[in-house]
Amino acid sequence: MRRGSVGYWIGSVARNRGHAGRAVGLAVRVMTDQLGLHRVEAATNLENLPSQRVLRRNGFSPYGVAHSSILLDGRWQDALLWERLLDQ
Repeated sequence: MRRGSVGYWIGSVARNRGHAGRAVGLAVRVMTDQLGLHRVEAATNLENLPSQRVLRRNGFSPYGVAHSSILLDGRWQDALLWERLLDQ
């Protein structure tokens, strides 16, 4: 299939400093240049706008919703699914 997924978490003391964006960019570069992957996927909580901005800035597009797929704070929540094709 030649695809990968990316996930990340940033501690509150390190937020809003661009770390997540740089880390996702580096991961995508490795997936493209070194691993030769075709596609990368990610998921965010529907309300997690900062994480969605990170993905948009790294060329990801939303493509669907996975219902009850993320267990946060003891309850299942929906996730927004993201994709980026790497060899285009």
